[in-house]
Amino acid sequence: MNTISPTNSVTAEPKDAGHRGHTRILHFVRAIVIGTILLTAAGFAYQVVATRMDELKYPAPGRMVDVDGFEMHLYCTGDGSPTVVLEPGGGSSSLVWYLIQPEIAATTRVCAYDRAGMGWSDSGPAPRDGKRIASELHTLLSRADIPGPYVLAGWSYGGLFARSFAVQYPDDTAGLVLLDASHTDIWTRTALGQSRYKNDSVIYTGMRLFARLGLLRLFPTPFTAPPESLPKQQVPQWKAVHNTTTSVDTTEAESRSIIDTMAQLRQAGDLGDLPLIVVTAGENQGADGLWAVYQDELAASLSTDSVHMIVEGAQHQQLVFDPEYSQASSSAILQMIEKVRAAGTEKP
Repeated sequence: MNTISPTNSVTAEPKDAGHRGHTRILHFVRAIVIGTILLTAAGFAYQVVATRMDELKYPAPGRMVDVDGFEMHLYCTGDGSPTVVLEPGGGSSSLVWYLIQPEIAATTRVCAYDRAGMGWSDSGPAPRDGKRIASELHTLLSRADIPGPYVLAGWSYGGLFARSFAVQYPDDTAGLVLLDASHTDIWTRTALGQSRYKNDSVIYTGMRLFARLGLLRLFPTPFTAPPESLPKQQVPQWKAVHNTTTSVDTTEAESRSIIDTMAQLRQAGDLGDLPLIVVTAGENQGADGLWAVYQDELAASLSTDSVHMIVEGAQHQQLVFDPEYSQASSSAILQMIEKVRAAGTEKP
């Protein structure tokens, strides 16, 4: 009669149990991989479909103008001269001027626009630096038959792009208003600024992935979340244009090129006697705590004809999004309009 030794019976069972355990792990890993693939595909599909539905539901409020093979969005209101051109900050669209544009339109013509790849504008060629952005804006205004010279108002990064325009097209620039605008040294002068720029670059890269998966529609960022003061009827419109993959890609591309933009402006030097108003948010500390120093430098070194207005109690975004403080921004632009008119440099 055959018998099974105690040793054999003890070793056979763990072998079988180990095999079953290994199989369960493989099934679990396979389920995770398949689930990840399905969720990723669903996220991509959701983003594509939602973007297309938004495009159909929320058409551009202004004109679409061909600019060397791609279209850019230009929204002008009001009548009169000089024409004010509003340059939004990084990651922003023409919608950010919902408080300020109506104030200016009561006095003169004012045009908000979307840089290539932002808002309703098509993507433009790389690099997305100040020289290219200024050139595209100049072409946009020319093709739209909006004559200069212009008063340019730029907020945050938009101040750098407005300066780029003034440097490249001085004859088309009658005045410049910088609304808590970025200084050319904020990412390079101090170790803290350099570190902040590197960290922001990582964040922008992650945002590009999240946008493709439709996650920014579920978890808004400071770039995509609508301001509290935005009229309720415009909230869906805001979400539609700020949640696109193109918008997030362009935000990252502009940030990647901003060091070059700053270097271009440093090389260009000052603006001579171009009328300049620098508006500073009094509570903004900036990336390295030197924002007040940078703002003083902008007012003191860029033009021999400059005014520096400090809005006490205001944070960076409040100069545009808070009705209490945006009045100071509107007032500065209106002051520049009157100065240009008094000098007789506006278009008759």
